[in-house]
Amino acid sequence: MRIVTRTVVGAALLSLVVPAGTAWATPQMLTGAKSAGMPAKNCQYCHTEAMPKKDTFKPESLNERGKFLMTDMQARKLKAPDLQKLKDFPGGKEQK
Repeated sequence: MRIVTRTVVGAALLSLVVPAGTAWATPQMLTGAKSAGMPAKNCQYCHTEAMPKKDTFKPESLNERGKFLMTDMQARKLKAPDLQKLKDFPGGKEQK
């Protein structure tokens, strides 16, 4: 009985902690970036990893473009990155 209680409490606590570090990126975001006119070809448009996973996401695994979107998302208290903001990413045309 005690083990079951500890397991349930541990799972409940873990469920509160895990969402704070998860990624919001999805394959649909790649499609959205392309639709916004950005030259996105794969996940590395915003991530440093070729195939980022939500369960192992770390903000350090974002490139400058991804960090720009994450900062904007947090500043505006959005639930997901605003892909239209990619047009405001600083840098020349090769950076877009």
